[in-house]
Amino acid sequence: MSGHYDELALQEYLDDPEAFEGRSDLEMHLAFCRTCNVRLEELRAFEATLSSNELWSVAEAGGEESPPELRVLAELLEQEEAAAEQLLAPLLSSPASFRRANVTARPEMRTAGVVRRLRAESRALRERQPMHALVLADAAIAISDLLPPRRYPDSLLYDLRGGSWLERANVLRYLGRYPEALDATDIAARAFAQSTVAVFSLALVDYLRAVIFVETERRDEALLLVRKCARVFRQFGEDDRYVHAKIVEASVLFDQNQYRDARDLFVSLVRVAKGLGDAGTLARLYANVANCQLRLHELESADVYFARALSLYEALGLETERIRTRWSIGSLRIANGDIPDGLGRLREARREFEQLGLRSDAALVTLDIAEALLASGTSAGAREAAELCASIVESFTSVGMTGHALTALAFLNEAFEAGRATPALVRHVRHYLETRPDHGGHAFVPPA
Repeated sequence: MSGHYDELALQEYLDDPEAFEGRSDLEMHLAFCRTCNVRLEELRAFEATLSSNELWSVAEAGGEESPPELRVLAELLEQEEAAAEQLLAPLLSSPASFRRANVTARPEMRTAGVVRRLRAESRALRERQPMHALVLADAAIAISDLLPPRRYPDSLLYDLRGGSWLERANVLRYLGRYPEALDATDIAARAFAQSTVAVFSLALVDYLRAVIFVETERRDEALLLVRKCARVFRQFGEDDRYVHAKIVEASVLFDQNQYRDARDLFVSLVRVAKGLGDAGTLARLYANVANCQLRLHELESADVYFARALSLYEALGLETERIRTRWSIGSLRIANGDIPDGLGRLREARREFEQLGLRSDAALVTLDIAEALLASGTSAGAREAAELCASIVESFTSVGMTGHALTALAFLNEAFEAGRATPALVRHVRHYLETRPDHGGHAFVPPA
């Protein structure tokens, strides 16, 4: 333990103190640790709010539908989703066909089933076809505003509208359009808030906001939000969402250079992920633990965790994560003094990223290679490093890229031409590019 108990341990203690292993040690710790006491009281207060009779009586009173009416509504939605599948199947695979169909203008498309089908397809396409996914999410929003109010209860209409705006926010986040994504979360929250009890739906909004805040370096805000929504997910028994929220929390700690605390939190989630049988999340946890160990210079342990992550990613067919893990293993080999093996792995990762069209990832790997070549102290290494960095500038320029990232790369290229490039300068530029400067808007500042 790094000095404090993580939230998972405190929540387990709160759920059943008698069954908590190490209870006496924890209670002795609580007698002296203000930080853990505050966190425990937050958990206790939040749990009391969620489980209060007043909250759930309001929820029950607010629902206008009796059990028979709910069954009728469920049957209606099932019929609508089947009809939506038939209506949309010929249109969804082709962006051009979908645009030509003008679904928002067709009365037969104005059903909850169509809205839900469009959202599901948008969710499936976020990574592979984000622009098409955005069109689908926008269509879901438009149709949700056109649904006949007498056909559906108000609570369902609010959920459909809020969920459609939340899907738009998710797609915009994938596209890196963060201000627009946050605007969409605000609209989603307003829709969800009109329902009698919207605790869970608003927690979904808070989770997405936290992810965006992490990516835009608003880490303190992210930490507050993600801890809040994690408690909601746990209370509602949404263990998979709880794990994802805690991964975001640990990622914030990692970004704040609190590697030991981040590592401990990631490790504590491994058992939960195993219990869920979620191999993808387990692989992600292994990779994150390995990166923490790498920063803590515990290289042997990092190697073991990277190997576990890589094995799972390969079994699951998660190509980009597999490449990123091999990239990390290459960096680990270099840190461990095995330069030829490490460079070979980095060059392979660079080639595969380029084949997938992941230009930014390929650029970061290239800079890692250039740093290692410069650190070798050979003239041949310096020449190859210069050629690699020049190739990044050419690659970015060829696709019309402008902005802060290109300014930083041009500065590095000039330093190579003038014979002033150093491993520290390459590392400085690499870390700057990793912050996504063309989204955040902060200008490049050369090192002192």
